[in-house]
Amino acid sequence: MPSHSDILHKHPVSGTIVEEWIIPARGYAAFQMKKGQVLRFVDVEGKQVPDLVCFNAEDLGEAINMGNSLLINKRREFIKGNVIYSIRCRPMMTITDYSNALSYSYGPMCSEEVNRIRYGVPNTPNCRGNLAMALGPWGFNYRDIPNAFVPFMNVEVDGNGTMEIREPTSVPGDYYDLRAEMDLLIGISNCPQERNPCNGWNPTPMGVIIYQ
Repeated sequence: MPSHSDILHKHPVSGTIVEEWIIPARGYAAFQMKKGQVLRFVDVEGKQVPDLVCFNAEDLGEAINMGNSLLINKRREFIKGNVIYSIRCRPMMTITDYSNALSYSYGPMCSEEVNRIRYGVPNTPNCRGNLAMALGPWGFNYRDIPNAFVPFMNVEVDGNGTMEIREPTSVPGDYYDLRAEMDLLIGISNCPQERNPCNGWNPTPMGVIIYQ
């Protein structure tokens, strides 16, 4: 069986790798990226989603804003070339490549409160809590976390507008690339949700590569 390291490099990057690592199942990370660098997510075991938020590294009050991004791109399902915008409508990241195009951009992440309402279970691991812990060293708390962009997430919307979370279609080695359009602070939650199919009912590790 191929190792996580082998799967991480299944698809070569078009540049020089700056850093790479594996975020454990249910884990999180925060780090800075320079303008022009590319963030690659690699689903090392398949059917796993990462929740991504970002902030202007020079002004942390300028955060990702998915509402602006939806309006400006005029799309609900983002594709290659679409841009993720800030609360000030400035470009933050551009989708440059992927082997699996699915993503989710138009709703909130899992949280303690949402999980309790949906599933009747308190104190569950969740993306909002993960991101608050990841970004805590930069002064963020639980209420400061904006809505995320979620590569690989599979949400089906029927003709009546009803949304249903489905299992991702990503397989081991599938990747999703986003280029930084300004110096950024990045937060990632390797989604810990196991009470719906968004991670195939089984959270697994996520590979991260930064290249330029």
